[in-house]
Amino acid sequence: MTKNNPEFSESGGQNNFYESNYFNYRWVWTNTLSFSRTFNEIHSLNILLGTEAIRDGLGRSLNARRYNYLFEDNTNTYTLDMGENNSQRTNSSTYNGEFALFGMFARADYGYKDKYLLTGIIRRDGVSRFSENNRYGVFPSISAGWRMSEEAFMEPSRDWLDDLKIRAGYGVTGNSEIPVATNFANLFTTSTSYTNYDMTGANNSETTGFRLSTYGNTDTKWEMTKMVNLGLDATFLNGKFSGSFEWYTKKTSNMLIQAAYTSMAGESGSPYINFGDIKNTGFDFMFNYRDRKGDWAWDLSLNLSHYKNEVLKLAEADDYSLWASGTRIEGYVTRTTKGHAVSEFWGLKQNGFYESVADVMATKPFGQSDITEADAAAYVGRFRFEDLNGDGKLDDSDRTFIGSPHPDLTGGLNATLTWKNWDFTMFWNFSIGNDLYNNTKYFTDFWTFNGNKSSRLRDQSWTLNGDNSNAILPMLNTEDNYSGAYSSSYYVEDASFLRLKNLVLGYSLPKELLKKAGIQNLRLYLQAENILTVTGYTGLDPEFTNAYLRQSDSDTDGAGRVDLKRGVDMGGWPTTMRFLLGVNFTF
Repeated sequence: MTKNNPEFSESGGQNNFYESNYFNYRWVWTNTLSFSRTFNEIHSLNILLGTEAIRDGLGRSLNARRYNYLFEDNTNTYTLDMGENNSQRTNSSTYNGEFALFGMFARADYGYKDKYLLTGIIRRDGVSRFSENNRYGVFPSISAGWRMSEEAFMEPSRDWLDDLKIRAGYGVTGNSEIPVATNFANLFTTSTSYTNYDMTGANNSETTGFRLSTYGNTDTKWEMTKMVNLGLDATFLNGKFSGSFEWYTKKTSNMLIQAAYTSMAGESGSPYINFGDIKNTGFDFMFNYRDRKGDWAWDLSLNLSHYKNEVLKLAEADDYSLWASGTRIEGYVTRTTKGHAVSEFWGLKQNGFYESVADVMATKPFGQSDITEADAAAYVGRFRFEDLNGDGKLDDSDRTFIGSPHPDLTGGLNATLTWKNWDFTMFWNFSIGNDLYNNTKYFTDFWTFNGNKSSRLRDQSWTLNGDNSNAILPMLNTEDNYSGAYSSSYYVEDASFLRLKNLVLGYSLPKELLKKAGIQNLRLYLQAENILTVTGYTGLDPEFTNAYLRQSDSDTDGAGRVDLKRGVDMGGWPTTMRFLLGVNFTF
């Protein structure tokens, strides 16, 4: 609150009054009934039954604002409709969308001699977001395990094999997470903007109207994911070595995506619909080694992951696609379509530079099918893109897939070493085979905008009659941006990396020194995060996390949860390097 000048009765040069009130609450009510019994010392049975109810989005927010009020103790300011000098007053009131869920679940675990294991789960959930006919979904799952190490035929391996288990499972899960409280209903809105004056033309009265703000869809239902997994767990040499391997395949059907209505729908928003199927297949691997000798102890663990993503269906047409745009670049930068992964990069393939007028005329520049030799000279030194269909000119038919944000392999390595009261830990993570679309190059490598430029522009630009063996950028020309204007493979970079994520050195004070102070444990530590990254990526951060979880309003075919801009680096905040000094203690 800006107070008035106490020396004068009139208000200050700029004054305001603002109040805000907000509340929101959520309740969760869970009831469970469990049964556990062992029969004849070889059969074990555990049963769990339960219900769960959730209510969310219950609340209200109020806010008010008033500028240039005279006295802060004038109670009329609370109405915002009365009082002196009430110019620029505003007020608003909004309600949060309510959400409710009710579910019932059951789980049963059976074991025979702790050798054969079986688990079954079933859950039935209903949500308020969908219409009455599609409100409930049933989600079953079953898993089985066989501890082979307990079999008699494994007796010869007991001196080195501690445990060996094979497991398999099948399950169905559901997703109803959409940012709409009542997706099935048509929603209307009203304000003074939607008014009609009287028919007489006197304009001394008005009737407030209302309009359709969001279309509903009664056919929308749960998004379903069916998953099959096979796994192996093993422990060796009295726990020194352990490892696990799991292969999985999962198919997501009836994906929840916001409908792409045409302009004929007017200004009204579109509902979320079920749209397409996606398949993910991959594996996870983990290996651990731990041991101790004298005052020394160490623990090493390695994990690896791989997956393949594929779109199985979008709408009913095989060639239907979802697109996403970058920033300032002409054309879409990603395409999601059947037979490919989500958010693969899309554009022209850069193939060197135009070296001569004849070179330009052999593959006419994008959008210049009628170019003459006189005009072709201006394109010498610019990017040359591949003419994929061989028609001697560049157009939309020459755009293709130019990269993928999905890695071939990701993983991490964690190492802990202790000696007496000292401890040392480091954690590395890595990604191999993924690309990023470096949209920031549009601003740093070309002359469209003034501002800071990359040193590449100075050192690696094409020159006339010069040595261009190291050239990666077109000839310098502050009046031209042909080369950077179109989405192309120049923006796509290998973003594989190896990063030292965490490094910790700690020392625990001897307990004998702490007893007098009544302290059980006290540990001092120095920690460093993200201090080393090995990568060929030229952007700010190869470990880029895309914040665009839904397609922007400017893109057609709007896209709910599906990340259509995965891997498009628009210059987000990079991972921060941090140094910490801390203490842990227990009384």
